[in-house]
Amino acid sequence: MPDYREIYNDVVNTNSRYTLAQNSPGFRTVVQSEPILIHLSGRSLDVGCGIGFAFEHLSNRPFQFETYGVDISNEAIAIAKKRLQGQHGMQNLDDRLKAIDSQTLPFGDGHFSLVTCFDVLEHLDESDIDATLAEINRTMRPGGTFLCAVSCRKAGSEDKFGDNLHRTVEPTDWWIDKIQPGRAIFDGHRKQLILWKNKTDAQTR
Repeated sequence: MPDYREIYNDVVNTNSRYTLAQNSPGFRTVVQSEPILIHLSGRSLDVGCGIGFAFEHLSNRPFQFETYGVDISNEAIAIAKKRLQGQHGMQNLDDRLKAIDSQTLPFGDGHFSLVTCFDVLEHLDESDIDATLAEINRTMRPGGTFLCAVSCRKAGSEDKFGDNLHRTVEPTDWWIDKIQPGRAIFDGHRKQLILWKNKTDAQTR
């Protein structure tokens, strides 16, 4: 498995684009999805939260979430905590923002009513995509919502080892078959696919 932590610690420390909200696919997708998200509530988890732009936005009104975030980059989590510390509603950040070292999520089964994952899956090898989706499904309660954004093109930059940052570049049909969403929207300008999926009692995938 690639050393994702080393890769994305380097990205966070060397690419200033990742530190700006206007460049965050998660922040952009949450803003665009507000008409749906304001009707949801409960605990939310942002998988691959980076320095916390989507986490921060979902923590505030008009949303009704108890927000959590995880990222493979401990550097990103440290920046997120420093950036958000002291802001209104940002208590207990050590419990709510966590660095992870694998695809395993440090939460119990059915813990979240909303799980988001923005511009993350295409950065993984396919076997790690499957493991991540399985963990997302495990930690989402029946009736919960999964909101995901994936890029269907190569990234404009490479990682420190010379590989394209988008390790899995596939067409929209591939991602739809992989995730089996109830709703899919394709942004042709950005080559980005937005996917919504609700978990039923019987779903294991």
